[in-house]
Amino acid sequence: MSAQLSHRETRALFIAFADEDLPADKAREVRSHLDGCGECQRGWQHYSTTVQRLKGVERHKAPPALASQVMARVKRQRRSSLRRLTQMHAHYRLPVEIIIPVLLAAAVAAYLLMSAS
Repeated sequence: MSAQLSHRETRALFIAFADEDLPADKAREVRSHLDGCGECQRGWQHYSTTVQRLKGVERHKAPPALASQVMARVKRQRRSSLRRLTQMHAHYRLPVEIIIPVLLAAAVAAYLLMSAS
């Protein structure tokens, strides 16, 4: 026999339990935990009530243009984010014209120090 489920494990299984997608032994473990735990039982009552209400809500189809509008907005936001990232990177980036002479000077200094010894 497996160890009893924790509160967190039980609540994580609410979705599958409500959809009756759990294997029989796991469903028994959830039911056993709910029978002995008032806190999880109240959580399950709230969850299952919400699921039942949502199942009763009339479904409406989204307008056909909505998907294309959403995708256009997502693409604009991605381009905008990429542009901001590039600008931020350019702001903090050291130009090659500065880095190369500094590295060259450091290499020459290291060579001179080693050859002086």
